[in-house]
Amino acid sequence: MKSYLGLVRKYLSAHPRKTRLTVASVAISVALVTGIFSMLDVALKFEKTQVIHDFGNYHLGIEAPTAKEIEGVSARLDVERTGRWFGLKEGTVKGVDSEFGAIDEQFAENMNVRLLEGRFPVKPNEIMIEQWASDPLFLNAGLNDKVQVALSGLKETEFLVSGVYRDLSSRKASGSPGVLLSAAAAETIAGGEKKVTLLVEFKDGVNVNNAAKDIIHRLGIPKDRVGFNTRLLAVTGQGGSDMVMSLYATGAVLFFIVLIAGVVMIYNIFNISVMDRVRQFGLLRCIGASASQIRKLVRREGLRITLMAIPLGVLAGMLITFACSAILKFYNDELFADIPLFSVSVLGIAAGVVVGFLTVYIASLLPARKASRISPVNAVTGSEEFKPRKRRKRGLLTRMFRAELALGVNNVMMKKKTLVLMASSIAISIVLFLGFQVLVDFMHTSIKTTKPYTPDISLTAKEGVIGKETYDALTDMDGIKHVYGRMMGYAEADFDNRKPTEGPQRSWLISYDQTQLSWARDDLVDGVLSEAKMDEENGVIAVVSIFSKNRKTEALNLKVGDEVKINTPQGVQSLKVTGVLRTVPFSSSETVSAAFITTEKQFPKLTGQSGYRAIDVQLNGREETRTVDKIKRLVTPDVEYLDSRQRNAENDQTFMTMAVFIYGFVAVIGLISVLNIVNTMNTSVAQKIRYFGVMRAVGMSGGQLSRMVLTEAAVYSLSGTLAGLVLGVLLQRALIHGVLSDLHLIWRFPAGQMLLIFFIILGVTVLSVIGPLKRIKQMSVSEVVSSL
Repeated sequence: MKSYLGLVRKYLSAHPRKTRLTVASVAISVALVTGIFSMLDVALKFEKTQVIHDFGNYHLGIEAPTAKEIEGVSARLDVERTGRWFGLKEGTVKGVDSEFGAIDEQFAENMNVRLLEGRFPVKPNEIMIEQWASDPLFLNAGLNDKVQVALSGLKETEFLVSGVYRDLSSRKASGSPGVLLSAAAAETIAGGEKKVTLLVEFKDGVNVNNAAKDIIHRLGIPKDRVGFNTRLLAVTGQGGSDMVMSLYATGAVLFFIVLIAGVVMIYNIFNISVMDRVRQFGLLRCIGASASQIRKLVRREGLRITLMAIPLGVLAGMLITFACSAILKFYNDELFADIPLFSVSVLGIAAGVVVGFLTVYIASLLPARKASRISPVNAVTGSEEFKPRKRRKRGLLTRMFRAELALGVNNVMMKKKTLVLMASSIAISIVLFLGFQVLVDFMHTSIKTTKPYTPDISLTAKEGVIGKETYDALTDMDGIKHVYGRMMGYAEADFDNRKPTEGPQRSWLISYDQTQLSWARDDLVDGVLSEAKMDEENGVIAVVSIFSKNRKTEALNLKVGDEVKINTPQGVQSLKVTGVLRTVPFSSSETVSAAFITTEKQFPKLTGQSGYRAIDVQLNGREETRTVDKIKRLVTPDVEYLDSRQRNAENDQTFMTMAVFIYGFVAVIGLISVLNIVNTMNTSVAQKIRYFGVMRAVGMSGGQLSRMVLTEAAVYSLSGTLAGLVLGVLLQRALIHGVLSDLHLIWRFPAGQMLLIFFIILGVTVLSVIGPLKRIKQMSVSEVVSSL
């Protein structure tokens, strides 16, 4: 040994169990930070791909561009690709209402327009249609067929179908085919009949906001003609909508807590490890070591432990990320084909390494400083460890508990710093778990995905209603899981919402049966959802957020118990609000001030109408093609057939992209928290072997020793659990009612989550001390007392 610093390697080799515990603790914390930040980095890559699929691959849009502006933007070195999108008015193809547009061929892939057969329309009399629209139920036209087109501002009436492109789920679900003209044909349409936008994709690494400002300045374009793809900018870290930014603000808060968790976990374990060896440092002081050398010795030990722990922690964190990437690649390899399976996150690795080194360095400063200041005589004799208290003993604990239990509580209270550190470590883990539950709630309530009520097929009446015979035929059909109908209508209503209203307000009425009311429970803000109660008390359910003409609006502020007076064919009828829903998954064709859910029994009395406005069908997944063909045969000219299966699959895909990482975050936090508790308790018990030996030497039995250690562990765990639950609930409320208030998330007291956390931590605490206690009991008293 050439230097006194070589003692570090010898000590770590001589105490392999203690070394493994300390290294494992640091590795766990590094794995937490590396895993969370690596998953965040990779999640943004997957989310970017998903956003491009949903919203298109462009950053900037310039409305009504001139030829000079198009040339000037396209010639820029920082621009990857440009193309024009022509938004045209609705028209008809063979008498079927259709949505028309046109796009430059070089930009079609950016907007997910992918040719399946034929060629892109070039001539003024050529069009391209979606694959699903060629069905006999819709356009009944295929490649090279000629069709009659009626579109405002268009001279040609007969067009050739030159190509068929891949279905767009939103149009397929709306029943309105997407028809693309050639750019040459769109150019001939008068300016008042079209809306032209130049779409711009910048190269990777370009600051979009600065580039946009430069374009506006150089070409003199008014700012009101320039728009951004805010969702794409948000996932690339260059801004976004208020809603998206509020969601990222929530993520930033949670990831900041992750950093604190990593720091506290490492500091806690390293502090326990160093402070237990005061006697060893005292021996070194006795043989001439200076205070400066003691500090260097401790810091060198921290460095060596860090060098052993960081590779393990980084590897574990990256494996977690690889697992999430593999799940998404397996789920949809076509969409995520460009993202490698083994994505190495520089951000995650850097975060883990930096946090590991800095935290161990900081954690070693205070213990090293204290060890260097202790008197060599006190350190060697242990008088600092068993220093008697001068104040008079009151014996309160021994009067309340048995001796061993009182000793356990007293041991914890005598080392308040250790209590604070261990409780903080557990509390932060709980806060993180409860905090990430907010993102889980957001994911389930705000991201479009298949809900229990989401239909695969919908039949809607173009005019009038759909008769009961169609509903009965669908109910008896094989291959169908659920059939449920809705009556819809409009009425004038006055409201007792504690605010004066200017006459009757246009209101939207929707009928639900008990099954649909049960499905709506997740969106219930207040009150109850009971068909029997609504019929008995003349009750209705008020809706907070309404989609009118596909635009989200806030309804009048109605509360449970408010009176609603509706003008019915029989006169004014008074109803009572018995519940309040966050939203309904439908859009009104008229602009309304309020929306109400009624029962199927009430609806005819309120509107004078009978029959269904829409019938939704859920398939059971068996022989879908045959079942769909049967449903199509029920469709009459006055009924519209809507197929939502592709949109449902894409919504599930969007949900899955976020769910894998959100649940991955929660799983990592849960696993790391459990491992942290186990390792902390193991370390705490292992570092106090000498103390336990003294207790056994003075007559403490094995059972008493077990109860004392369990009491200590329980005090640490319960303190941390109580603090974590309180702070976690407050964080949940703050995030939902503050940062994410615009999303109208419903916060409910997380009683189930709290009970789950309590029992898991209680079980983990008990299990974590069993192993160390078993080893201590197997050692002789003299062996335990002499151990360091």
